[in-house]
Parts: sequence; C-alpha cells; structure tokens
Amino acid sequence: MNSEFVLEQLALGKRIDGRDPLQQRMIQCHFGPQSTGAVELSLGETRVFATTSASITTPNPIRPSEGFLKFHLDLQVLRDTGYMHNPIKLGMEIEKYIEKVIKGSKALDTESLCILSGKNVWSIDVNVALINNDGNLLDAMYLCCIFSLQHFRRPQVSVSLQGVKVEVEKRLVPLSIHHIPLSLTYAILELNEQTILLQDPCLEEEAVQNGRITYSVNIYNDICHVHKPGGSPINISILQQLTTVTLMKSKPYTEEIRSLLINNKGFPMEKTVTLFKFELPKQANDAIQVEQLEQLYNQ
Repeated sequence: MNSEFVLEQLALGKRIDGRDPLQQRMIQCHFGPQSTGAVELSLGETRVFATTSASITTPNPIRPSEGFLKFHLDLQVLRDTGYMHNPIKLGMEIEKYIEKVIKGSKALDTESLCILSGKNVWSIDVNVALINNDGNLLDAMYLCCIFSLQHFRRPQVSVSLQGVKVEVEKRLVPLSIHHIPLSLTYAILELNEQTILLQDPCLEEEAVQNGRITYSVNIYNDICHVHKPGGSPINISILQQLTTVTLMKSKPYTEEIRSLLINNKGFPMEKTVTLFKFELPKQANDAIQVEQLEQLYNQ
C-alpha cells in the first residue's frame, strides 16, 4: 500500500483498517497440547507459533538454586519475504525485550525451577516462530511466549537418595507464574507539526512511523519495562498521559487474558486445537477520558 495514502488517511484522523488511534487488533489463539505449550497466536494478520519444553540439567555454579529460562526466535519468514529492516537485529531486540520483561519482573522466578540445589534444575526453552508479518512483531511474539508459558505443563519429579525421578504417570503441573506483564506498543508519527500515536501499528503504519515505544505493565499498575529503540523523541507531557492511558488498559486486558487461559485449563491434552478470540472490552475504551485523548493529539 502506498505510504502517501496511509499518511493522507492519518491526516484525516483515520487509520487504514478503521481502528481508533489507541485500539488494538483482535487477538486469536489456537491452543495445542499442554505438554508442549503449543500456541498459535494471531494479532490481526500477524501470526506467530510457540512451543515450550522442559529438561533437567545441572545449575550454574554461581547460581546453584536457579533454573534456566531461554527464548529462541525464528524470523526466517522476514528473510524470505525481503523485509526492509535487518531481521537479525530485530530478532535480537525482541529476544532481549522478552527476557528483560519476563525475567526482570520475575513473572517467572527462576528459583522456582530448582529441584535440588546445586545438582538439578529445570531448563525451560521457549521456541517462537514467525508465520506471517503484518506489523508489531514485538507484541505478537511476546504475547505468544507468555501464553505458551502459561499453557505449558511440566512433569512432576520426586527426589530420593537414588536421585531425581520423573513421574511420568502423574498429572502434569503448571509453571509458577506470579503475574502476567502485558506488552503494548505505540507507533510515533510526526505529521503536520503534530505528534500522532497509534497503538499496535500494522505493517503499513510501521513503514511511515518516526519511532515507537513499548510499555510492559501488569494488573497491579506496575510498569515492568519501557522500551524505546531510538527514533523520534516524545514530549514528556504526552509520555505521562500515554502512561496513564496504558495503565488504565492493563486491568481489563489482563482479566480477559486470564479468563481465556482459565477456560482452556479444562481441556484434555489430546484435544484438537481450539480457537479463542480476545478483544479489549468496550468499557475499557470508555474508561479512557475523551479529554485525555484530545490532549494527546492537540499538543
């Protein structure tokens, strides 16, 4: 799509897909077996697939009571489609962001992965692959990771004098996840001497953006991380208002995600993948005061 057309529509206060400036695209999830944590997530037309696996290994001698949590990203689709930016650099950025948010906020505490201090710990590996790119890969791949970790079930183990034994006949158990940090990305555009902010930019909007900023927040109104990889600067007053708006979205957003995951827990592992749909409830958008949005775009 022509970049000039995208900018013309934004100048008229319209997005090319009809969304409001601070509206996210529909999220759809297919859940596979819990033993693999298989999740296929769609954020609009951006599609990502993730699996989680667990193995028992020896801990790092420096941290004998901590397990391992690793993320592996596959962005081969970008290379095959001639993506205009550096896929390797983007992959490193996304991987580092995911690690900072999940590990840094202790959403999943690596100490909970310890089996026998100094001898045996769990090593959790999350593999995420891009299927189709229509913008905002960071949010899509992050959400797919956190969904996969929530969906995954590991084997139980028993410890005896003979060592650690995996109880293959016992019920699988979930990982110890303390809270769900969200990820919300906004494109920053400078248009007609105005700063325009667009949540969850699609690929065409990313092509004309002057920068972007990503918040990681949770239901307790904690700001777990703010990620702004260069680009256009943002006025401090706009930043403060955007932070307020983001925190207002966190509670209904988290509740919908928890509801989606809870509803899925009753399914047997062998069940065929099932589709779930999620969109931010209308009352969450209504809670954002009109005057706040007017201030965002009139400064």
